[in-house]
Amino acid sequence: MARSIPAQGPRGGAHCARHEAALWSRFELGLPTDWTLVHGARWVARARPGAPLTDGAADFVLAHAERGLLVVRGLSGGLLHDPGAGGWTSLGGAAPGPIPDPFAAADAQLDALVRTLADHPAWPAGRPVLGYAVALPDILAPARGFALHAPRTFVLDRADLDHSLAAIERVLAAWAERRPPVGNAPSRQWWRAFEDLFLMPKVAHILLRHRIEDEQRQMVALSPQQFQVLDLLGRVRRLAVSGPAGTGKTVLAIHKARLLAQQGQRVLLTCFNKALGHHLRQALADEPNVTAIHFHELCAERAGLLDAAVPTRPADRTNWFDHGLAAALAAAAERSGPWFDALVVDEAQDFLAGWWEALASCCRDPARCVRYVFFDDAQRLRADAAPVPGADAAATLTTNWRNTGRIHAWLARLEPTLRDVQCAAPDGADVEVEPVRPDLAHALRRVLQRVVHEGGMAADDVVVLTGRNPGRSRVAELDHELAPIRLTLTDEPGAVRLRSIHAFKGMEAPVIILCELDGIDSERRRRLHHVGASRATNLLVVMGDAIVEPAPLEANLVEATPMQSAASAPAARAPDAK
Repeated sequence: MARSIPAQGPRGGAHCARHEAALWSRFELGLPTDWTLVHGARWVARARPGAPLTDGAADFVLAHAERGLLVVRGLSGGLLHDPGAGGWTSLGGAAPGPIPDPFAAADAQLDALVRTLADHPAWPAGRPVLGYAVALPDILAPARGFALHAPRTFVLDRADLDHSLAAIERVLAAWAERRPPVGNAPSRQWWRAFEDLFLMPKVAHILLRHRIEDEQRQMVALSPQQFQVLDLLGRVRRLAVSGPAGTGKTVLAIHKARLLAQQGQRVLLTCFNKALGHHLRQALADEPNVTAIHFHELCAERAGLLDAAVPTRPADRTNWFDHGLAAALAAAAERSGPWFDALVVDEAQDFLAGWWEALASCCRDPARCVRYVFFDDAQRLRADAAPVPGADAAATLTTNWRNTGRIHAWLARLEPTLRDVQCAAPDGADVEVEPVRPDLAHALRRVLQRVVHEGGMAADDVVVLTGRNPGRSRVAELDHELAPIRLTLTDEPGAVRLRSIHAFKGMEAPVIILCELDGIDSERRRRLHHVGASRATNLLVVMGDAIVEPAPLEANLVEATPMQSAASAPAARAPDAK
């Protein structure tokens, strides 16, 4: 039995013309399951390029992925063709009398349908076997047909319909001789276009881009709890502020640096991450009393080493960044500094002991200078990092305003300290887990197709985060396999960014695709997963090679001094809330 569209029977049900119901029954019962029968096919097409759109229709479309496509026009009663008058007449059917040429009408229907299919992206350069027929279920057709352009070959009469499969294959074979297929005739590529137009269910979804825009309008710049912390920062000279990812530490650091500068103080706002340092600089570009810069660039700039060659041997390079630059900064401060009245540090959990000493040397009164530090022990990626100054008496932020509710719930599975943290953002979309099959290239192409092409997201809003150095990432080698979507290691407009989790720490993006955490020990893998996943504001996609097991409930609990819980009413969110 053929696959029938609509599945419940002829369109129109009891009101369907008698001959169409009879034809539908003959076709459905007479054709095997690999044939598709569409009754009352409808489409919109152009008669020629540039012409207005017109409605198209066919009584029946019979299609087989390997054998081709046949448009069938059905008529009731008998049929008369008068060559002298050049006219056609329906005899004794539902509407007897003169009618348009049914073979010319079927030819026009086929031509319009093929133009519609050819506009589909999946339609191949070639074409399968394509043809038309006129079905006359009430009569036996003349042995020689009705006219030169209407031979018996293109007629399905009462006798033919008793053996539908053989008759239809005969008609298609005749069309294959008259109009041979072009290209790879058995190719199923054309079938994808046919399926999409006539067989696939159509659902109107909210574009991912629109849903994210709605969610972002509900996120906040400063919560009531953050205002409480700002007020506290204004009443004490030194304070450490702790909070999980998304609670607004970076937003507070920027606001406090600006407030101090407006009071006439010269402020250093620094952090561990280079990309975050650039963001801080842009956020405070209009404030001349603030130097916003990441730590290593500060060292190189103040010590006159911006153009100095970085050691190439791994051990020497590590020593240069961990110790050499900090020592150079301290020496420069002794020669020409100190330069700052106040110090604001973001990502403080990853600073080494020598860095704190170097920063102190930059301040005019190291023992009493204004100092505010922001940190999250759950995002500590350096085992050798020093204790954060003032961490034992830190104020704590306890409301996540960055990540949607479902992303927050995912993070809480990995980081027990988040299980008591409120999430004030909308629920958002479920976290997607994408299996890496048959390989990473195919899996990543599926995700990007879903997010960018189907979801309408700008490629710039999508970041692929890898647990590896991008120079050694498998993803970096896939650019040509992801076309037309492009990957970039810089900030190239219109391309999806590829970053390491380390390099993107402190930043955020609407869509994060997390991958390549395989081969990393379990605890470090969990921390990297937590840091990378928390960068997603609205949609998180976790590739199969980045899945981690949830942390036990009692693991990594950090004692803190909580501030009062935040009010739940949201306002507008500033970028890069951390």
